[in-house]
Amino acid sequence: MLAAYTSLQNAQQVKEFLISKRLLSQDHFPVKEMGFMYFPIIKKVTVPNAQVLDTKFAFPQKKKEPTIQEVLKGKLTPKELTLLPQSQEVIGTILILEVPDELKSKEKSIAQAYLEVNKHLTTVVGKDKIHSGEYRTRTVKVLAGKRTKETIHTENGVKIKLHLEKVYFSARSANERLRIAKLVKPNEKVLVMFSGAGPFPLVIAKHSAAQHVWGIELNPLGHQYALENISLNHLEKKITLYEGDVHIILPKIKETFDRIAMPLPKTGELFLPIALPKVKVGGTVHLYAFLDEKDFDSERKKVQGICKAAGYNCKVPEPVKCGQFSPRVFRVCFDIQRIK
Repeated sequence: MLAAYTSLQNAQQVKEFLISKRLLSQDHFPVKEMGFMYFPIIKKVTVPNAQVLDTKFAFPQKKKEPTIQEVLKGKLTPKELTLLPQSQEVIGTILILEVPDELKSKEKSIAQAYLEVNKHLTTVVGKDKIHSGEYRTRTVKVLAGKRTKETIHTENGVKIKLHLEKVYFSARSANERLRIAKLVKPNEKVLVMFSGAGPFPLVIAKHSAAQHVWGIELNPLGHQYALENISLNHLEKKITLYEGDVHIILPKIKETFDRIAMPLPKTGELFLPIALPKVKVGGTVHLYAFLDEKDFDSERKKVQGICKAAGYNCKVPEPVKCGQFSPRVFRVCFDIQRIK
């Protein structure tokens, strides 16, 4: 079998090169022998700091885990197998199963198969009712595994404990939370409105040099999870949380902020008039919305109008796409800068 062999001193560098070029075999383990490392590769190429040769020995094979399609073969028809979604949302050790109506009758078999394929999962749930109500919570039903809806989700180096039905949370916003954290400049004061179980405050506190992060959450159960998560991540000195309605809480906070995040995607613009007075001149408000691509510009102008009507001059750039809801509909963020 083809291999790139190198000294142990250069092994890590060679490995990284092979991975970056997608040359490293995914089916075999490398071999360490006589002070050299042999990496199995899929084709003959020039590899810096290594020699490529055809070895006379066999590399140990990796155990190949079955795919979801392989596990369900025989339980679903070939046509039904093609209807399985390409990806599922995983929160901690719980998978949230979404299948089309054509597969609903086989939902439990599919759920059990996901547990077999993904050893780190303990529970598979199915969506019952979508996010709704004052706290934007949802209901789910356990389809397979442990009968629990509480888990600890790890994201961007922080642990987030939550209950799927008691607090709003989307694992698919992980990259967006990290994007905001990386925008935070040293010593900024940051506020997160609608902070939930604390994912935005936690990620910002962990991955930025913010002076301090504040959060406000209406849902008392969400607030309790957030307090627990601050302790879980040892961030008590960097985060302060308030429970209650932002209309009541925010005017009472004496601080003004360099940055305000408003992760409330459907009615966030209604809260702009109370957020703008609390952001410093030159500061930024991150406003979220679900929009069809064709509505990006009209919504941008609408947001500009809301700012102007509230008495503030703001720069509203093109929105940043931070998640796809359907073929042309995206979760977007307007990074609004207050000019004066």
